[in-house]
Amino acid sequence: MNVQRISVPASQAKPRVISLTRVTSSDMRTDPFPDSPYIRTVSWNVFLTPEQIHSLVMGFRPDGTGDDKWFIYSQGPDQSGKMKVHFHRSWTGMKIAELFVVVDLKGEGAGTIVGMKWNGTDQTNGMDEEEAKYMVSTTCSWVLGVDLESGALHAMKFE
Repeated sequence: MNVQRISVPASQAKPRVISLTRVTSSDMRTDPFPDSPYIRTVSWNVFLTPEQIHSLVMGFRPDGTGDDKWFIYSQGPDQSGKMKVHFHRSWTGMKIAELFVVVDLKGEGAGTIVGMKWNGTDQTNGMDEEEAKYMVSTTCSWVLGVDLESGALHAMKFE
């Protein structure tokens, strides 16, 4: 039997094009969370670098090609550093999740995710806490270039 070793180069995700203009709630039609007992809220403790905070503040607006599944915008931070980051499906406007973040306004601008609220209704197939955190983490990574696990910021291309 002959076995041939093949070297496959590591692939990197294509850099996302991020707007230099902050995304706002009025940039797309959105719906609030449905009135349901299955809208869940939990605490979460994830450190964020100043660069990650900046990416969350700026958000993401789909380019209109239909390929992007997410619309992400933030509100705040207010005078006490509290900020919310909203995650909506871009095609329907349905609200999927919301992060609660506290930003250190007196320091260098780092922060912490302190909680999360998500839609655990039938609209999301009854998504549980683990699934919601995974969905937010992967969305932050792929859409915003923010790796919540390692505190890393992926390569981004700014326009």
